[in-house]
Amino acid sequence: MLRTSLLQFAEHCRFSQVRLFAGEVLYTEGMPAPNLYVVKDGEIDLFLVRDEKRTVVETLGRGQCFGVEPHLGKPTRLQGAVARRYCELYVIDLAVMNQAAGLSPDLVQGLLHTMSERLTVAHGLIASRVNHQPDLALYAQLLYLMGAAEVGKGAVHGRSASAGGSVVLARPLLQDVMAQARAMFGHADRHIRACLDKLVNLHLVRIDDERGTGKQVIFAPRDIVAQVRKCLAQAEAVGEKQTHEYIGVGEFAQMVDVDRSTLLRKLASGEFAEDVFTFRRSEIVRLLDEKGRRYFVERRMKSPAEFTDVTDIEFADAKAVHAVVAKMDTYDLAKVLSTLDEGPVRNKVLGALSRRRRDDVESDLRDLGPVDPVEAQMLGQSMLKELKAAMLQAA
Repeated sequence: MLRTSLLQFAEHCRFSQVRLFAGEVLYTEGMPAPNLYVVKDGEIDLFLVRDEKRTVVETLGRGQCFGVEPHLGKPTRLQGAVARRYCELYVIDLAVMNQAAGLSPDLVQGLLHTMSERLTVAHGLIASRVNHQPDLALYAQLLYLMGAAEVGKGAVHGRSASAGGSVVLARPLLQDVMAQARAMFGHADRHIRACLDKLVNLHLVRIDDERGTGKQVIFAPRDIVAQVRKCLAQAEAVGEKQTHEYIGVGEFAQMVDVDRSTLLRKLASGEFAEDVFTFRRSEIVRLLDEKGRRYFVERRMKSPAEFTDVTDIEFADAKAVHAVVAKMDTYDLAKVLSTLDEGPVRNKVLGALSRRRRDDVESDLRDLGPVDPVEAQMLGQSMLKELKAAMLQAA
């Protein structure tokens, strides 16, 4: 009834018609879409071209409409359309259809019904092509079946006496393997070749033209499925291990090729701590029981030889700090202090200055514009180097 309403609308309005013979293309993907069509008789295939391969995605019959792209601002064809067999179509201008849809609930219902039918078919097609196994496993099974068909199932699981006990090899033509993969999996040629290349890289198959009859896929059918499953299991195990593997700060720094002190400083400032930190509850409870809350609050004392970051100035003696900052330019010192939060380090540096120099540094801090973080880090490291040298010499 609902399909009939579309036909009745098209017939009543006496729209123009177009006739197509089997195989004749009505339009292709990307062309302008000024019209929609209602199938009066016959069948139309809608198709997509991907990787130079035409794939039919839908077949429409009498009373169904197509060519409606209302979600596009400037409608263009999202698929191609070709006659499956001789057919006759009504050609309806989109502007006329939009105007008529506002006046005819039956017409709107008919459009929605045919769209719903087409969506159901599309979902079924998608579901039928979903593979619940990795592609390599699918291709290994395909090759096993083709190999068994070529050399015989008995030969696959036995030894070849004439070959001196070597494993029997199958040699199907590459073009036959690709044809079977297209038919069974619906994969594009590029994807098929990529999967075969992965099997080549795993040394499970090789592609060669040994006999001058065209490229062949050469492999041992007996072991190929088991070997691929083993490779997939190993890859999954490695991936799982790497996902949950704990590493130290040193290995972290080596992995990202960044200085350890820089990483610690960025972690301390919370720049990416939430992204990379995980905490073992059992270890936190153990440390809390053994060392108490102070272990997490107080910083561990460091000797001058262990100083790696400006924040380690907290552990320097006041005399050495006074000697180092007294030689620094106040503007450079302000740049270093701009990278530090209010706290013991900043207070220690400012406390080592005379009142006049402290006023100068604080004035520079107020007037300081954007500071190059690299320059500030270099100044801080230079300051730390002199501080370490002074303390080690005094010791």
